[in-house]
Amino acid sequence: MTDIISVISGKGGVGKTTVVSNLGCALAKRGKKVLVIDGNVTGASLALHLGVPDMHPTSLNDVLKNKAFLTQAIYNHPSGFLVIPAKLNDLEANLGGLEKHLGGLVGTNDVILIDAAAGVSEEVEAAVNVSDKVLVVTNPEHAAVLNALTAKKLAQKKGKDILGIALNNVRGEKHELTCDQIEALLEVPIIAKIPHQWKVLNAISKRQPFVETAPKSAATKAIHDLSYVIAGEAVPKEKMMQKLGRAVSKDFVLRVE
Repeated sequence: MTDIISVISGKGGVGKTTVVSNLGCALAKRGKKVLVIDGNVTGASLALHLGVPDMHPTSLNDVLKNKAFLTQAIYNHPSGFLVIPAKLNDLEANLGGLEKHLGGLVGTNDVILIDAAAGVSEEVEAAVNVSDKVLVVTNPEHAAVLNALTAKKLAQKKGKDILGIALNNVRGEKHELTCDQIEALLEVPIIAKIPHQWKVLNAISKRQPFVETAPKSAATKAIHDLSYVIAGEAVPKEKMMQKLGRAVSKDFVLRVE
């Protein structure tokens, strides 16, 4: 059985693509067969985050325009999962034809993650339509949460199961909404809290998943825990030596005054 999960945000800049790319990596490390698709065909960024070589010429855009087969657009990422990138700066692309192309991939993968566009556009709606479930990504900021509410309502309107909220870029600052406030506004449980850490920013600059470059960081721990929840499995309890290892390599949160 293949779970097709659209990852939505309602607002750009909340780190949705970062969550998707690292979640794909974490699931693959646990032996899951994972395919990650850039569903933002008019504003692609997944390939940049994952370091997909420019020499990989075929994209989802080509498939949707019937210029290539879907299998030609699949890239094998070194971390052990598959990627279908989208093309940069293609304003004529249309995600509406995605559903007819996904049939051959169902059953060959355990999880298909779709990195949807931000907002509640037709592009986002098309990604949600082909999905079984939805994961909502937001920051603990008022504007981001209110936009996430709109995206959540779209998923509900389409009758999709909402897995929960991945709360990203958590700094622990006074201006942030609390978890209780966010859950009250969205009426959806928070299933991951991913801290804002310099190792995350460093990995993005290197176009690599931070799950790979910073395996002992708190952000990586949060993503691994999320991967268990996504797979419908119990999150294992962290052993004392693992806690000590993370404490020794503590990654301080960046604060902006």
